[in-house]
Amino acid sequence: MAEMKPGDVRTFKRGSGNAVVLAIGIWADREKGGALRIDITGTKKSHTTVTNKRGSTRYHRTLFRDLRRVLVSQGCWQFGEEGAETEVEG
Repeated sequence: MAEMKPGDVRTFKRGSGNAVVLAIGIWADREKGGALRIDITGTKKSHTTVTNKRGSTRYHRTLFRDLRRVLVSQGCWQFGEEGAETEVEG
């Protein structure tokens, strides 16, 4: 099977319907003001971000946590323990 790159789309059967695999690219960066941001890109017309800054319209604790876990497990998280507060609810 060919290597997937961000934006590649494939379908597969899941349950009674079809499902899609969308290859996305994710990386972490620091926003102005110090908050951490994870960029997500997939299709040519989409690029979005999620942040660990509470109160931001881009804040989503569980999505940030899950994407951070992927980056950490792949050795792509350069911010040490920063962002780990999303591991704890509340």
